[in-house]
Amino acid sequence: MSIYKDPNYSIQERVNDLIQQMTLTEKIAQLGAQWLILDRDGKHHDRELEMSEAGSRQPIEERLKHGLGQITRPLGTHPISAENGVKALNQLQKYLLEKTRLGIPAISHEECLVGLMAKGATLFPSSLNYGHTWNPDLIEEMAQVIGQELRQVGAHHGLAPVLDVSRDVRWGRTEETLGEDPYHVGMLATSYVKGLQSEKRDVLATLKHYVGHSFSEGARNHAPVHLGFKELNDTFLLPFEMAVKLGHAGSVMPAYHDIDNEPCHSSDYLLTTVLRDEWGFDGLIVADYGGVELLASHHGIAADKAEAAALAFNAGLDIELPDDACSSHLKSAIDRGFISIAKIDEIVARILKVKFELGLFENPYCPEDNIQIQTEKAKEIAYKVAVQSIVLLENDGTLPINTQQKIAVVGPTADDQLALLGGYSFPIHLILSSMEDESRASKTILEAIQEQFTNVSYHKGCEILTERHANAPVFPGDVDLAMGQKLASSVSQDTSQIAEAAAVIADADIALVCVGDLAGLFQTGTVGEGSDTDSLDLPGVQQALIDAAIATGKPVVILVTGGRPYNLNGAEDKAAAVIFGWAPGQEGATAIVDIVTGKQSPSGRLTLSIPKNVGAVPYYYNHKLKSSGTPIAYHFGGKYNFGYGLTYTRFDYQQISIANHSVDIDGTIDVSVLIKNSGLVDGCEVVQLYVKDKLCSLVRPIRELKGFTRVNIKAGEFKLINFALPVDMLNFTDSQHRRVVEPGEFEIMIGRAATDILFNEIVTVTGDFKVLPKYWNMVCTSKVSTTI
Repeated sequence: MSIYKDPNYSIQERVNDLIQQMTLTEKIAQLGAQWLILDRDGKHHDRELEMSEAGSRQPIEERLKHGLGQITRPLGTHPISAENGVKALNQLQKYLLEKTRLGIPAISHEECLVGLMAKGATLFPSSLNYGHTWNPDLIEEMAQVIGQELRQVGAHHGLAPVLDVSRDVRWGRTEETLGEDPYHVGMLATSYVKGLQSEKRDVLATLKHYVGHSFSEGARNHAPVHLGFKELNDTFLLPFEMAVKLGHAGSVMPAYHDIDNEPCHSSDYLLTTVLRDEWGFDGLIVADYGGVELLASHHGIAADKAEAAALAFNAGLDIELPDDACSSHLKSAIDRGFISIAKIDEIVARILKVKFELGLFENPYCPEDNIQIQTEKAKEIAYKVAVQSIVLLENDGTLPINTQQKIAVVGPTADDQLALLGGYSFPIHLILSSMEDESRASKTILEAIQEQFTNVSYHKGCEILTERHANAPVFPGDVDLAMGQKLASSVSQDTSQIAEAAAVIADADIALVCVGDLAGLFQTGTVGEGSDTDSLDLPGVQQALIDAAIATGKPVVILVTGGRPYNLNGAEDKAAAVIFGWAPGQEGATAIVDIVTGKQSPSGRLTLSIPKNVGAVPYYYNHKLKSSGTPIAYHFGGKYNFGYGLTYTRFDYQQISIANHSVDIDGTIDVSVLIKNSGLVDGCEVVQLYVKDKLCSLVRPIRELKGFTRVNIKAGEFKLINFALPVDMLNFTDSQHRRVVEPGEFEIMIGRAATDILFNEIVTVTGDFKVLPKYWNMVCTSKVSTTI
């Protein structure tokens, strides 16, 4: 038996033995993937290519005979049962083990941002919903379930979470973000990573999109990013650093764009110097789909696919996804002197090390019996995330609603199950593939209302889209053809149904108006990857529907679902209540109606500020003083800002104190706050700690979130919260690209939201200027205790 097949040897010994036996062709095969429609009888066939020219592919057997790095989305590409999907995956793995010379198994990866992307898997709320819970423990618990579903279908690599810090909500991928604060994003993303991977790290979480993807020119997909390293590090790299150092993330995916003219996929500085050398990342760097090829076809920094592959792999890439469009040309790149065999060996060693760590050589097959990818526990957690993420923006006392009232349900999202799902859910992805699946994904809002109310009337009122199909002119991104494209928007402008909907409302006691957007990739929807917008008005004629509803004089509750915040053009002040449900997943309709009826109390808090005008974007709470212009621009700001959200009760902050107003630069700032639930019902408060650097050698934001805790408080009950904020967290990036802390004065703030500060005092940090070590104190801890 060869050493590499014997688990009694160390992983390093097995890697060394296997590499010595591999030909160059076999090594190069490990650097790529194949995206196939797998068959349980082994009769695999090609899927339609979106990334490469169809004529460039060799026969499947030719592409597999030397081995394979990864198998791309065996279950997530087409409607197939989990059982048949696993059998088909095992057939491919069997071929690799028995029909290739060395029998090296492949890693199977699947999308899993909002749950395993496969037919029948649990459809969790959107990533944006995760953020609005402010509950890292719940997100870790949810990710554990997602990880279990991944394992059930033989996947060892999940392409999530997304750590892009939101900056411009016109960006279609806003729905994939956790919010606009880097520390908050880092905390929740790290929890997701820990839950998905488990302590064994037998499933790899993938941090994406590395890095700055959310601050693109004009909020357009793939567009260039204009950032210096200081801001890049303070805002966009911080969550990735936290997830690598605290979560031991197993994989990272570079983003499509360029930063200051350097594409992320070919950035040696980002992929090697920062990620591996400075942070100690020890996992796999995998390309975003087609990202390597774009170095030649879009960015124009490579003459052909061979040179593009050399640029990416020299920079630090390990595996090209979703196929081997460029990695298959590495032999040519070697012959032309673009990349060395030593570099190929270095990369292959990393890939093999991970495969051994995952146990693939000992357990290459996935059990085909008793597959459970949507358990009662999964549904329960999906419901809990949905409930905790729903944000109540306005309420004049109308909510909660008595179920005996006659309620009119109107709006284009009221009876559409897809309106509750994020872009990276399986049913939404099928639209892009022009495939259909009649499976029931979730109950609709209308159905959930009908379950709880005795007298319900309904009218759709208007459409959002006239049609939904794959229609992107180019996949992915922009090319010169964009200048000449004449595609017409499929957003509906038909107002003919609005009068009838208003009549239905006039005949009811109260109205629930359901509006928002529809997730869909690459212009198959109004939000999602490649579905960017130029406005923060609701798509189509939905605003006219809201205005007509309010004009009836009946109490109107506006429910907005979707993947970005929208302006309601004054209706916020006229409506009885406004609820943002985001994309709450398969249990979302029940969660929303439970809040509307008072079975649950709203507890979500905004992690995105809602700009009052599209002219304000990019707008975010942690901006700099001069961001508003001089004089202050009339359109700047937002009525509802980061951290904001109403409940059905009232919380009084009665005692807030700082233990020491002078703290050593190596020390901790201790803050305590006593809170009473002064209302009549139980509720949840999210206590937020902000900091402002009063005098700094570089320009700093007006305030930054540095700590938070979500605390349940019963009616009449007191809770004492103690924060321990490491002075390390008061750092910023200096001109030498170091995280540093300067002594001086810092304003410590406690608030209900970024613009609702209840307490502020100065703490003086003493000591010498400090350059932070590799492993610095990244987390503000909190302790909650009950008092009488």
